Amino acid sequence: MSNVLSAAGSITKKEYVCNTRIRSLKNYLVLESVDPFPEAHIRHKSRFVKFYYVAIISDKLDQDIKIAAKSAEGQMEEEVASALGEIRIGDKTYYSIRLRNISSHMLPRLIKAYEYEGITMHPHEGNIHEYSWIHVRKFFHLEEIEEGIYTDLDDPYIGYLQLPRKIEWEELEAITEKVKIDTHYPNFDRALGTIFKKGEPTEVIRIFSSDMTEEVLKDISTSYRKHFSDL
Repeated sequence: MSNVLSAAGSITKKEYVCNTRIRSLKNYLVLESVDPFPEAHIRHKSRFVKFYYVAIISDKLDQDIKIAAKSAEGQMEEEVASALGEIRIGDKTYYSIRLRNISSHMLPRLIKAYEYEGITMHPHEGNIHEYSWIHVRKFFHLEEIEEGIYTDLDDPYIGYLQLPRKIEWEELEAITEKVKIDTHYPNFDRALGTIFKKGEPTEVIRIFSSDMTEEVLKDISTSYRKHFSDL
C-alpha cells in the first residue's frame, strides 16, 4: 500500500514583514518576509529562502484567480513557486500571492504579467514593518514515513506531524518551548497546518529544519508527542 499522499490544505504562520525595496514596485503593496522560518537559525538565510507577498484586490480567491496567476507565471523563463492566501497586518487582511525564491529582477515582470492576465494589484499603503499572520493555501505531496509523520516530497527541509486536535497558536508556542528543550535538534521552525485527507481536515504541525532528515523529523515529532497530553 502506498504511503504517498496528495491533498489540498493550508499553512498558518506568523512572520515579520516589510515593504519590498524594489524601486519599480513602489506603487504596489508587495511585502517580503524579513526572517523566514524565524525559529530556525541559518547563516545567510536570505540566500537560502526568500518569500514575497503580492497583495491583490479581489472579492475572493477563486479558480479564475488561480488560472490567471498560473498563466502569467507560465510566461516567465524560470519556474515560479506560488500559492494563494491571505496576510493579516493589524486589523487589515489582504488577499495575496505568495512567491518563494523568485529573483528580484523577475518579480516586476511577473507582476506586469499578472496585471495583463486581469489580476488587480493592491496599491501601496505606506511603510509596513511589523508582524503579520499569513495563511497560505497549497497542495501537499507527502509521504507518511511513520503513522502521523510525513515528509514533504516537494521540499526536503520540511516535515509534518499530525496533531490529536486543532490547537491555537499560543498552545503551539507553549508546547514548542518544551520540545526545544527535549529534542536533540532544537534548531527548527514550526507553523500550523491543515491537510484534507479524503475530504476530512487533519491538523498538523509544519516543521522546518535546514538539517532535516527522517531521523531529525522523528526525533522532533517524538518530543512533541511527549507533550501532547499538555494540550
